Amino acid sequence: MKKISVIMILMILSVVNIFAQTVDEVFDAHYTAAGGKELWDGVKTYTIKQSYVSNAPSDFDMEVKASIADMSMLKTKTIMKRNFIYAVSPSDAFFRVPMGSRDKAVVYDTKDLSDKEKTNMKREITDMFAPFYNYQAKGYIATYVGLEVVGAQRLHHIELSGKDIKYDLYFDNVTHLLTKQVEKLATGEEITKEYSTYTTAANGIIYPSFGTYYSSIDKRNVKLTTNIVFNPTLEAVNFKR
Repeated sequence: MKKISVIMILMILSVVNIFAQTVDEVFDAHYTAAGGKELWDGVKTYTIKQSYVSNAPSDFDMEVKASIADMSMLKTKTIMKRNFIYAVSPSDAFFRVPMGSRDKAVVYDTKDLSDKEKTNMKREITDMFAPFYNYQAKGYIATYVGLEVVGAQRLHHIELSGKDIKYDLYFDNVTHLLTKQVEKLATGEEITKEYSTYTTAANGIIYPSFGTYYSSIDKRNVKLTTNIVFNPTLEAVNFKR
């Protein structure tokens, strides 16, 4: 019995060693599968259009324009045909809320973002399409948790920790693409995004274009559709009041 136990332990350790990965090996495999690291390194600006649909009044569309080089972002959420606008740049940070009824000309009330909201938007500029990209430069600590079996998939689980946020990232062991992302915010909210479809952008980067979104606050499964354009021309006026 002792010999069998030792053999079994050695076999288990052998399997673990075969699948053992470092954080950077998993990330590098993803970059390669998603178009190549040189394409990722070349991203200076991007636009994202997303739809969050669950057939509820709170469904919304969102458009993001971001300049990584200038650390600026304009984010517009459209809910029931009304636009809620948020912007941050090196010199300003504000939001606009539509006032009055929808049957009249839109009038916006413009206010400053709080320091906390400004910090969150600054983080989103680089995290919006890939929180793990350049994670060390952003002050994140990445830890390889292990290889987990979910159904027919083997997923590399990586924990990415930063100030006021933690990500649990799951990469497919075969395709090397990100299949699931869990965001744990300082507020206690957990946002889970699961990706089932990937699309190739015009510049060659492969990104998740369809999946589901779930917030621990709303407690509702939402269909998430995403379209990304990399390196569009964005004028500075986009981020001004």
